[in-house]
Amino acid sequence: MVTVFDIKRFAVHDGPGIRTTLFLKGCPLRCWWCHNPESQEQEPVTVDIERKVNGRSIPGKKVYGERMEVDQLVEILVKDAHFYEESGGGVTFSGGEPLMQTDGLVLLLEGCKVHGLHTAVDTSGYAKREQFERIVDLTDLFLFDLKNMDPGLHKQYTGVDNGPILSNADFLLEKGATVIFRIPVIPGINTSTEEVSGMIQFLKERADKMAEVHLLPYHRIAENKYRRLQMKQHLADIAEPDERFMRQLKEEFEKTGLEVIIGG
Repeated sequence: MVTVFDIKRFAVHDGPGIRTTLFLKGCPLRCWWCHNPESQEQEPVTVDIERKVNGRSIPGKKVYGERMEVDQLVEILVKDAHFYEESGGGVTFSGGEPLMQTDGLVLLLEGCKVHGLHTAVDTSGYAKREQFERIVDLTDLFLFDLKNMDPGLHKQYTGVDNGPILSNADFLLEKGATVIFRIPVIPGINTSTEEVSGMIQFLKERADKMAEVHLLPYHRIAENKYRRLQMKQHLADIAEPDERFMRQLKEEFEKTGLEVIIGG
C-alpha cells in the first residue's frame, strides 16, 4: 500500500501532454516555501475545518492522506489512457517526495509500464542513490528540483544538504535519463546574483545531457493549508515575483543555450 494525499486528473503542468498526477505523502525536506505542507508527514493528518452552509459556519474535519492499494491506484491511472495517447501525456508521481515510498513507487511505475503509459517522477533529488537506481529504468522523465546552489543556504531553507541532490542529478544524467530541471523562484531566497550565476553555471556544464529548464514563480496559494495545519509559514510576507522579473530571469537562464520555460 502507499499513502496518497491527492490525485489530479487532466493535469497539464506536471510533464508533457495531459496527465494524471499522483501525489504521494511524505517528504524529508522542510522548504520554507512549500506549497503542499500537508505532504510533509507520511501518515494521514486530520485537521479541524469550518464549512459555510447557508451562511452558517459548520465545524468539521478534513483528512489529508489515504492509504491505498497499488492495484487500485493503477486502475485509476489507466482510466485516461486515451487522453494520454492523444496528447503525448501520461502519469506523474509527485509529492511530497515520491521516493520516500520507494517500494510502492516501483510497483506503481511497473504497473504503468505494463499498460504502456509514459511515466514522470517529480523529485527533490534528496534520496539514496540505490533508490534512484531502482526507478531510473522505469521512469521516462525526471522533473528534478534545483532550489539553492550554496550548501549553507540550501540547508537553511530546506533543512537538508544539497550534496546528495547534485550528485543524484549527475547520476541520472550519466545514465542517460531525460531530466528537466525545475527551479522554484523565491525572491530573496535564491534570486541573488550569486545563486542565479551558480545555477546557470551548473546547467551550462550539463547542457548537452539534459532537456530543458522550468522556472516556477513562487505563489501564496497554500496560506489556508498552513493555518489549518497550525504550521509556521516562513514566507508569509514575501511577494510573488512579477512577470517582468520572470522574463528577465528567463533571459539570464537562456544563456545556458537551453530551452527555458516559465512555469512547467
